[in-house]
Amino acid sequence: MSSRQKLTFVFIVLAVAAIWQLGMAGWIHTKAIAAQILLDRAWQQTLIDHKQTRPWPWADTWPVAELIVPEIDIAQIVLAGDSGATLAFGPGHSFASALPDEHGTVMISGHRDTHFRFLQDLKKGARIILKTRTGIHYYKVTGTQVVDSRSFAVDTSNDELLLVTCYPFNSAITGGNERYLVHAQRARII
Repeated sequence: MSSRQKLTFVFIVLAVAAIWQLGMAGWIHTKAIAAQILLDRAWQQTLIDHKQTRPWPWADTWPVAELIVPEIDIAQIVLAGDSGATLAFGPGHSFASALPDEHGTVMISGHRDTHFRFLQDLKKGARIILKTRTGIHYYKVTGTQVVDSRSFAVDTSNDELLLVTCYPFNSAITGGNERYLVHAQRARII
C-alpha cells in the first residue's frame, strides 16, 4: 500500500468515526427530547386522573410534581425518587423526605450541569411554585448553603423546600462531596 493509499484509508476511517460520533450524539439528543415529551404527557395524565402514571411502561419512576420558578422561566417535571437513573431524566423527589402535602422538609435533587444548573441563579426572595396532583404549594427562597455531604444531615422537621445539587457548578470533575442547597420556606400565595 502506498503512503497516499494509507493516508486515504486513515482519512476514511476518521471520517466514518466522526460521522458515527455525530450520529450517536444526535441519537442521545433525540432520546432526551422524546423522554421530555413522554414525561410531560405522563404529568398531564396524572393531573387528570390523580394516579401515578409512568412515562413509559418500563419506567421505574413517575411524575409527582411540577417545579416552577417564574422569575427565570423554569418549569420542570419532578420525578419520584432520586436515583441516578431517575435524575438522568429530571429532578427527583427524595422518598426520605416529606411530600409537599405533608408537614416537613420536601427535598428535591437534580444534576448541577443539566436540570438544576439554574440553582446558581436563584436569589433570596425568589418565588418557587410546586404543583402536585392534589394542589399548588408556594415557597420563597430564604437562602443558599454549601455543605459537605459526608457530615450534613437534613432537618426534616422544617416546613420547607430544599433543592439539592452537586457543587461547584462548573467543575469538570464529577461526583465530589460538596452539595449546594437552596432553602425555601412555605408561603401563602405569592
